[in-house]
Amino acid sequence: MPLSDTLIARQLSPFSLHWQEPLATQLRFQYELPGQLANRLLNVELGLFLLAELLPLAPPQALPNLLNGEGAVYGDRPVWKPRQHRYLNRARALLAPYQDRTVWLTALAKYESLPTSMRAFCDHRAGSCGSEVSRSILRNREELFRKALA
Repeated sequence: MPLSDTLIARQLSPFSLHWQEPLATQLRFQYELPGQLANRLLNVELGLFLLAELLPLAPPQALPNLLNGEGAVYGDRPVWKPRQHRYLNRARALLAPYQDRTVWLTALAKYESLPTSMRAFCDHRAGSCGSEVSRSILRNREELFRKALA
Protein backbone atom coordinates (compact mmCIF):
# COMPACT_ATOMS: atom_id res chain seq x y z
CA MET A 1 0.00 0.00 0.00
CA PRO A 2 1.63 3.30 -1.04
CA LEU A 3 2.28 5.91 1.61
CA SER A 4 0.38 9.17 1.43
CA ASP A 5 2.22 12.18 0.01
CA THR A 6 1.95 13.93 3.39
CA LEU A 7 3.52 11.01 5.23
CA ILE A 8 6.32 10.78 2.69
CA ALA A 9 6.98 14.53 2.91
CA ARG A 10 7.25 14.23 6.71
CA GLN A 11 9.71 11.36 6.35
CA LEU A 12 11.98 13.34 4.02
CA SER A 13 14.75 15.10 5.86
CA PRO A 14 15.44 18.78 5.14
CA PHE A 15 18.63 17.64 3.37
CA SER A 16 16.71 15.39 0.98
CA LEU A 17 14.33 18.23 0.13
CA HIS A 18 17.36 20.12 -1.18
CA TRP A 19 18.77 17.18 -3.09
CA GLN A 20 19.85 19.39 -6.00
CA GLU A 21 22.50 21.29 -4.07
CA PRO A 22 25.44 21.76 -4.66
CA LEU A 23 24.95 20.78 -8.34
CA ALA A 24 22.33 23.50 -8.81
CA THR A 25 24.76 26.11 -7.50
CA GLN A 26 27.47 24.82 -9.83
CA LEU A 27 25.09 24.99 -12.82
CA ARG A 28 23.97 28.52 -11.87
CA PHE A 29 27.56 29.77 -11.96
CA GLN A 30 28.71 27.65 -14.90
CA TYR A 31 25.87 28.76 -17.19
CA GLU A 32 25.04 32.10 -15.49
CA LEU A 33 21.47 30.97 -14.83
CA PRO A 34 19.00 33.33 -13.15
CA GLY A 35 17.27 32.53 -9.85
CA GLN A 36 16.03 29.00 -9.36
CA LEU A 37 16.38 27.92 -13.00
CA ALA A 38 19.09 25.38 -12.18
CA ASN A 39 16.88 23.81 -9.50
CA ARG A 40 13.96 23.64 -11.92
CA LEU A 41 16.22 22.11 -14.58
CA LEU A 42 17.22 19.36 -12.15
CA ASN A 43 13.61 18.82 -11.05
CA VAL A 44 12.55 18.29 -14.66
CA GLU A 45 15.48 15.94 -15.20
CA LEU A 46 14.50 14.00 -12.08
CA GLY A 47 11.03 13.56 -13.60
CA LEU A 48 12.49 12.42 -16.90
CA PHE A 49 14.86 10.06 -15.09
CA LEU A 50 11.91 8.59 -13.17
CA LEU A 51 10.06 7.98 -16.42
CA ALA A 52 13.12 6.35 -17.96
CA GLU A 53 13.45 4.06 -14.92
CA LEU A 54 9.78 3.12 -14.48
CA LEU A 55 8.14 3.56 -17.89
CA PRO A 56 10.95 3.68 -20.46
CA LEU A 57 8.59 3.67 -23.45
CA ALA A 58 6.30 6.42 -22.13
CA PRO A 59 6.50 9.94 -23.56
CA PRO A 60 7.71 12.78 -21.29
CA GLN A 61 4.15 14.11 -21.10
CA ALA A 62 3.14 11.01 -19.09
CA LEU A 63 4.82 12.10 -15.85
CA PRO A 64 1.67 13.56 -14.23
CA ASN A 65 -0.19 10.28 -14.92
CA LEU A 66 2.67 8.34 -13.35
CA LEU A 67 2.79 10.57 -10.27
CA ASN A 68 -1.01 10.48 -9.90
CA GLY A 69 -1.28 6.73 -10.57
CA GLU A 70 -3.73 7.10 -13.42
CA GLY A 71 -4.06 6.84 -17.18
CA ALA A 72 -3.35 4.09 -19.67
CA VAL A 73 0.42 4.42 -19.33
CA TYR A 74 0.22 3.83 -15.60
CA GLY A 75 -2.39 1.08 -15.92
CA ASP A 76 -0.30 -0.85 -18.46
CA ARG A 77 2.94 -0.55 -16.48
CA PRO A 78 5.12 -3.62 -15.99
CA VAL A 79 5.50 -5.31 -12.62
CA TRP A 80 7.91 -3.18 -10.62
CA LYS A 81 10.56 -4.18 -8.13
CA PRO A 82 10.39 -2.74 -4.58
CA ARG A 83 13.13 -0.21 -5.49
CA GLN A 84 10.95 1.12 -8.32
CA HIS A 85 7.98 1.52 -5.97
CA ARG A 86 10.23 3.47 -3.57
CA TYR A 87 11.37 5.67 -6.46
CA LEU A 88 7.75 6.52 -7.28
CA ASN A 89 6.82 7.23 -3.66
CA ARG A 90 9.82 9.54 -3.19
CA ALA A 91 9.19 11.25 -6.51
CA ARG A 92 5.59 11.96 -5.52
CA ALA A 93 6.92 14.04 -2.62
CA LEU A 94 9.87 15.63 -4.44
CA LEU A 95 7.95 16.40 -7.64
CA ALA A 96 4.52 17.14 -6.17
CA PRO A 97 3.94 20.27 -8.32
CA TYR A 98 4.29 18.13 -11.46
CA GLN A 99 1.19 16.12 -10.57
CA ASP A 100 -0.56 19.04 -12.26
CA ARG A 101 -0.32 18.38 -16.00
CA THR A 102 -0.19 22.09 -16.93
CA VAL A 103 2.68 22.78 -14.53
CA TRP A 104 4.62 19.78 -15.89
CA LEU A 105 4.06 20.66 -19.55
CA THR A 106 5.12 24.27 -18.91
CA ALA A 107 8.27 23.13 -17.09
CA LEU A 108 9.02 20.59 -19.83
CA ALA A 109 8.66 23.26 -22.55
CA LYS A 110 11.02 25.58 -20.67
CA TYR A 111 13.49 22.73 -20.20
CA GLU A 112 13.40 21.88 -23.91
CA SER A 113 14.10 25.54 -24.74
CA LEU A 114 17.41 25.44 -22.83
CA PRO A 115 20.62 24.82 -24.77
CA THR A 116 21.36 21.11 -25.18
CA SER A 117 24.78 21.70 -23.61
CA MET A 118 23.05 22.06 -20.22
CA ARG A 119 20.52 19.27 -20.53
CA ALA A 120 21.08 15.61 -19.72
CA PHE A 121 17.94 14.69 -21.71
CA CYS A 122 16.91 15.80 -25.18
CA ASP A 123 13.86 13.60 -24.89
CA HIS A 124 12.87 11.06 -22.26
CA ARG A 125 15.85 8.77 -22.83
CA ALA A 126 19.03 9.30 -20.85
CA GLY A 127 22.07 10.25 -22.87
CA SER A 128 20.20 11.25 -25.99
CA CYS A 129 21.94 14.62 -26.28
CA GLY A 130 24.95 13.10 -27.95
CA SER A 131 28.32 14.81 -27.85
CA GLU A 132 27.15 18.03 -26.17
CA VAL A 133 26.77 16.33 -22.77
CA SER A 134 29.78 14.41 -21.57
CA ARG A 135 29.38 10.90 -20.20
CA SER A 136 30.78 12.00 -16.84
CA ILE A 137 28.15 14.76 -16.52
CA LEU A 138 25.42 12.28 -17.41
CA ARG A 139 26.75 9.73 -14.90
CA ASN A 140 26.96 12.37 -12.16
CA ARG A 141 23.39 13.50 -12.72
CA GLU A 142 22.04 9.94 -12.88
CA GLU A 143 23.83 9.17 -9.61
CA LEU A 144 22.29 12.30 -8.07
CA PHE A 145 18.82 11.25 -9.26
CA ARG A 146 19.23 7.73 -7.86
CA LYS A 147 20.30 9.11 -4.48
CA ALA A 148 17.38 11.56 -4.42
CA LEU A 149 14.90 8.74 -5.05
CA ALA A 150 16.55 6.09 -2.87
